[in-house]
Formats: sequence, C-alpha cells, structure tokens
Amino acid sequence: MRNTVLKDLFIIPDIDNSRALVTFTVPDGLSHAKWFVESGSKPVCSGEIDLRPGSKASFEIKFDSFKLWSVDSPHLYQLRMILTINGNEKEICEEFGMRKIHVSGRDIYVNNEKFYVKGYIRGREAHDHPNLENLPIHEYYEKNIKAAKEYGFNFIRFHSRIPPEECFEVADRLGIFIHIEIRKYFGKYQKERTMMNDAGELINEKDWVDAILRLRNHPSLMVYCMGNEIRHPGTNPQVEHIAKITKEIDPTRLFIDTCAHGEFDRTYVDIDVQHMSYFYPFGANYDMFENTYNWLIFGSCKGTQMSEDDGDGYEFNYKVTRAISPKRPIIAHEICHYTALRDIYKLDEKFRRLNVEKPWWIDELKKLIRLKGLEKDYTLMYKASKKFQFLSWKLGIEAARRSRLLSGFHFLQLSDTERYENSNGILDCFDDKTGIHEKEFLKFNGDTVILADLPRRTYFENEKVKIPVLLSHYSKDLPDILDFKFKLISKKQNSEVLKGGLKQIELSEKGLREIVTLEIKMPSTDRPDEMELVLSLVDENHNSVVENSWKLWVYPDRAELMPEIECTIVLDDNIKPELRYTGLKPTGTLSEPENLLIVNRFSEEVFRHLDNGGNVLMLCRIPETRDRKIRAPKEKYYLPTTWDRMKGVIWDRGTNHGGFIRESKALDLFPNDGFIDLQFHDLIDDCDKIVLDDFPCDMEPIIQGVDKAARDRFDVYTFGLSELQPGWTMRKFGYLFELKVGKGKLLVTGFNFTGLNSNKPEVCAMFESLLKYVTSDEFNPKASIDTKKLEEYLLNKGKQPRIKERKMTQYWQLNDAPLESDRYWKEAEEYIRESE
Repeated sequence: MRNTVLKDLFIIPDIDNSRALVTFTVPDGLSHAKWFVESGSKPVCSGEIDLRPGSKASFEIKFDSFKLWSVDSPHLYQLRMILTINGNEKEICEEFGMRKIHVSGRDIYVNNEKFYVKGYIRGREAHDHPNLENLPIHEYYEKNIKAAKEYGFNFIRFHSRIPPEECFEVADRLGIFIHIEIRKYFGKYQKERTMMNDAGELINEKDWVDAILRLRNHPSLMVYCMGNEIRHPGTNPQVEHIAKITKEIDPTRLFIDTCAHGEFDRTYVDIDVQHMSYFYPFGANYDMFENTYNWLIFGSCKGTQMSEDDGDGYEFNYKVTRAISPKRPIIAHEICHYTALRDIYKLDEKFRRLNVEKPWWIDELKKLIRLKGLEKDYTLMYKASKKFQFLSWKLGIEAARRSRLLSGFHFLQLSDTERYENSNGILDCFDDKTGIHEKEFLKFNGDTVILADLPRRTYFENEKVKIPVLLSHYSKDLPDILDFKFKLISKKQNSEVLKGGLKQIELSEKGLREIVTLEIKMPSTDRPDEMELVLSLVDENHNSVVENSWKLWVYPDRAELMPEIECTIVLDDNIKPELRYTGLKPTGTLSEPENLLIVNRFSEEVFRHLDNGGNVLMLCRIPETRDRKIRAPKEKYYLPTTWDRMKGVIWDRGTNHGGFIRESKALDLFPNDGFIDLQFHDLIDDCDKIVLDDFPCDMEPIIQGVDKAARDRFDVYTFGLSELQPGWTMRKFGYLFELKVGKGKLLVTGFNFTGLNSNKPEVCAMFESLLKYVTSDEFNPKASIDTKKLEEYLLNKGKQPRIKERKMTQYWQLNDAPLESDRYWKEAEEYIRESE
C-alpha cells in the first residue's frame, strides 16, 4: 500500500498544536478520499474530503493526545487513505511521526528539547561497505543502526549519498536521524564526477526536488545537505537558490549547503558543519574544539578581511587575525578518524567462511607481516593499536563534548570499509563488533556525559590540581537533582585514597555547563603509582546513573635522594639532567669517559667504550630526525629513526598506532599496563622513534611501537606507488631496547628527554627508572652483537639515502597547522624527491 499516487503528499506534524497538516496535489481522476490515522492497529481519528483534480488539497489531523517520535521512543503513526479514482477505490498508506526539529541561537532542538548530534558517517565507499553478508536490505541497515545506538549514536551522515527507502524505513522504526547529500563526491582522487561540475551546476535541481518530495514524510530525515566540502558555496548563486527552494518544499528540516569548507558568514543555512582541524586533542592542542582558526582558511562570502600581516601569510613580523563568533549551531566535521590494525587473520577467515571475495589488501598485509618477521608480535600489535585507538576516541569525543562552540559531531566512522586497508571503525566491515565495550564507550558518548577538564594526566606527589567538572546533558530520563561523587583509586594500594562529593546538583537545564570545581592534592608516594579518577552523579539510593573515569599517574618528587653516580654526560639540545639530580657527578670526556656514558648519538668513542666493557645509556636525539623545515647534517653513524608524535594515525597521516611493553626491570619506576598510554605523552611527542626493520641481530625491544599498515594516498596518485611500501609501512619500531655490545652493555631509547629541564613528571620518572637500571646488577641484556658489526651497520646506514616520511605523515609530524595548505603540499613533495 505504499503511496505511488500522491507524488507530493506531505504530512506536516505540529506538536505545539496537537495536530498534523496533510497536503497534496490532486491527480487526474481523483474525486474523493477517506482517511484514517492509526497507531499500530488502534484507530486514532478519521475523515473524508471531496477533491478537484489539479487543485491543492489539505486536511487537518487533530489529536486528543499523541506520542512523540524521538530517537529514544520512535513512535510511528499510519495515515491510511482510500482514494476514489475514476470510480475505483485505491488504498495507500504513509507512516509519519509527530516530532519537531528547529534551531534557536546556537542550539538544535528536537521536540522543543535541546539535542546534541552524535553522528557517524557512512555513504561514500571509503566510509562504508556493501552488503557483504547478502542480508535482506532491511536487515542490512538494521544491523548497522542497532549497533550504532548501542554505542550511543543518534544520527547518520550519509556522505555524498542518499540511502534507499529501506534505510529510512528502518531508521524511522528504530529511531535515528539521517543527514543526506545529493552531490556525489568529486575530488582529485575520485572518479565519481556525475552530477558535479565546478564550472556549471553543483547539483541537478530536479533530482534534488524529487528527493525531497520522496523522503520528507520520514520522521528520521533531519538534514538536507548538498554535498561534501564544496568550495566557496556562499558566493555561488545556485547554492542560495537551492536553499530557497528546499525551504519552500520542506520548512520542517534543517538545510546546509556543504559539510565543511563553507564561509563562516553565510546566512541561508540553518546549521554549519566546520572542520575543526587535524590536530590531536591532547597536549598542545587539547583545546582544538574550542578554536575557530581553521575557519579562517575558508574566509568570508561577504568580502570581510580575515587577517592582515606584513609578509606572505607564512613568514611575517606581525599578523592580526579576526576572531569568529558563530551565530548558529556548529557540528564538528569528520572527527576521530583514528585508525588501528585489523584482526587480519580473523577477517580472512570470515571472508572465506561467508564465501565472499576478499579484498586484495588482506593477503598483501599478511605478506608484509611475514616479510617484517612480525608474526609472533602481531597479536600484541593489534591489541596495542586498538587500545590506542580507543584512547584517541575517548580524547576526541570528550573534547568535542567539552566544547562551548559545538552542538554535535560527525564521527568517522562506525564501520570499517572493505575497499581500503585503513581501519577506523568500531565495527568491522560486516558490522560485527570488534571488542569495543559499549558500556565504556557510552561513558563519553551517552546522552549525558560527566567530563573532567584534564589537560594533564601526570603529576608529582603532593601537587595540587584544580579540575573543572562539566556536564554535557541531553538526557530526558534523569531526575532534576542528583549528587556529585568522586573517588581517587590507587592501583598500587588497590584502594581509594581520596573520596568526597557535593549534594544536590541541579540538572533541569539541558546543554553544557560546569557543575563543580574539584581540587585535590596528589598523595605522597615513595614509588610511582597509577591512579583512577572516577566522577559520578548518584541518585537518592546511591546508585550511579552517570559515570566516567580517567587514568592519572603520580610520581615521587625526590631528586635529592638519587645516590651519587659518576658518569660522563655528552648530550645535545641543552639537556642537563645534573641540574635536577645533584647526585649525578658528570666527569670525564667522550674520549676518556667514566664507566657509564650518557650520550645522544653514536660515534667512534662510543663504540670504543662499549668494546672496552663500558656501559652506555643512549638517549637518541639527532637533528636530522626533525629536519623537514631546516635541513640538518647527516649522521655518520645513523640509527634509522622517524620523528614521532603522541597522537593517533589519522587515516593515512602518521605512524603511531601505540605500542606494547615487555616486562623489564628497566621500567621498575614507571608503572604501566603493558601498553602505551598518556603517561608516555611528553616522552613520545617530538621523539626519535627507532626503526628496527633490518637491525643486524635478533632483539626484542622492551617497548615496541606499532606502525600503520596503510598507504599514503599521494604515494598512489602522485608517485604511482599503488602497492603497500615496506620501506615505510608496518615497520618494527623501538622506543627502548638493550644489547650486549662487545664487552659492554647498551641501553637505547628514542624518548624525548628535553622535559628534564622543565621537570616534566613522566620524563623525570623515566630517566630515574632507566638510570637506576643501567647502574644496577639487573642490567644484563639477553641479545648481543659484535661491536664491529653494529658499527658497520650504522656506518652503512649513514651512507645510504634516508627514507622520508610521505606527504600526509609530514603534516602529522610538523603539527603546526590545522589543515594542509597549498604551500605545504609543494614543500612536502620537494622534501621526498630530494632523496630520489
């Protein structure tokens, strides 16, 4: 009974007046209609109307009472009509929901309640997958949406796609909002050029109107969008024309021209979707979702000057930049697309079991794992990458929820694609779960989330910490009054070391606000300790109804207790550990060192010292690792390294998939759970991550880093490298390793120890742990290598061309701009070609 007769039938809910207005154009031969509104099988109201062909007909549905449609309670009504056409009766049926969507100021409202968009992206091939299990089409969409809701999502952005009718039917029934885009993706790297011409029309107007008429009765439809990343829409007359006709045909939905790249001062859009940068929401860019600096790139459609400087925009003595204050709701564009490794063997088996042709990259990745000798490590590598990915998601979504600029976000993405080797989904490409626990995810992606504003996670003992506590509150189900509770739990003691709270926190106001300020003094401790800070809102029965938690690390601040150690220190970058540790007694020279030699590069003197039985603590840090902007001299003895950042891989930008830690006394004073976490932030950010792919002896690093297993898109499209490149893909990384070298012993780390000069807690703790280890009898490496063999290896590496990180990763390493510029692309390619 699906409606195929009344092409422009429109059921307009009006919840404020307990009614719905029904309109349609009367087709030829239609003279009379009876109508019935039903809720399930229960009749609600009915009526009939005489009709005149060619006229605009309307009637009103009045409700004595009604149930709202929402994502939490998606109640559907049915409008059943019996049409008399040329004397014959024909029955049609259209489902609808009683709901209201509107914008006021910088907030989105659904049913007159503030609504926070927790969206995920699918649609375009890179962000979706076909129906690999060959499920019935309704089941295919149902599986995806049910999983999405379990993880807290309430909105789907269909990137450059309009999904089929069946998707809307499932969304109507299960309760999730949909954002559609008619303009297929057009870009330098895509072949999808239909319906798009930069010199002509952006979208076909007839197709757009037809889509609106076909879909506008679905209560799940929330946003009409023309397309993705359309450049300069505010100066294109067709865009404003499309906005006008969209509002004329359907004034009950939200309209936006483009997801990202739109000028900040467009006036015809209801909401805006803005790119908030490719930074990482911790460390220097902890507040990345509070800033509008990236919007400056896309400028003003009214000719407003955005900035002034006395240079070329890149080099200058001064620069004045306009501050942008948004006037409408802002949604963050494509956040959290942090990748991880795939469970490649399980995925291979799944494709085989379902008799589905597997993607080319599965076998290629398996070959790469064998080539690198990583078969025995891969289980830990996968686990490390998933833990680091989850940490990155938590940081990203919590930062978005703390933002006073945002009314939501588009998460990239819920499910993996099978088309590319990159994996950034919570679900795999069959919409099956991959071990991400829903309860933990909902702590930061529920309707109401409690948030600790924690730009740091590492502290010295007795340090006083002031923590603003915010509430991102959009739940209708919580009581108006709850109590605030906190507890600080010591992992070492397995007990609460602090706890407290505040009664009667008022919750009637929806949105984002600070509810309390928590001040705590970190406990005194003679050994480092991992803590868990737990914040909760509890009801009158002391049941926790909202809860979230964060790991913190507390370290002793007792540098004066370090025993006297005679050593020789030869370090660049003005790193002077002896300023903090007065027990260190630097004596000797590089040519005539003490037994313990602390250096940052290899040299003839280092090899001689090792061969004579000395100990070396190598804090590897050399200028050529970070010479992307200012070229540095090449090392004679070169231990291959790459410039690292403590941030997740963003699709194909970066090299950090976390890392795993083998048990070692070297980390006796550095608590960890076997994987890299935020206590490593200032050690890894701006460090020299060591590449061990062809290291000349068999050795297992104490701390092993995990590389991405994906191509750089520009390798394919600029350099013609369509396959996975072993030279810079899935490398075996070492952050910390040890060797017997000749008669001596060598402990090597690429960690960043510049934080010693500013007393960074985790940097000091790591230095103390390593120093204690190399001066103890425990320092007894299992792996060994002949001094001459190591020297020849490093000398040969010094003579060879350097492997340069690719175009996307250089941007990730520089970490100095919210988005790549034209100048950046040019310089990145030039840097790579220098070594060709």
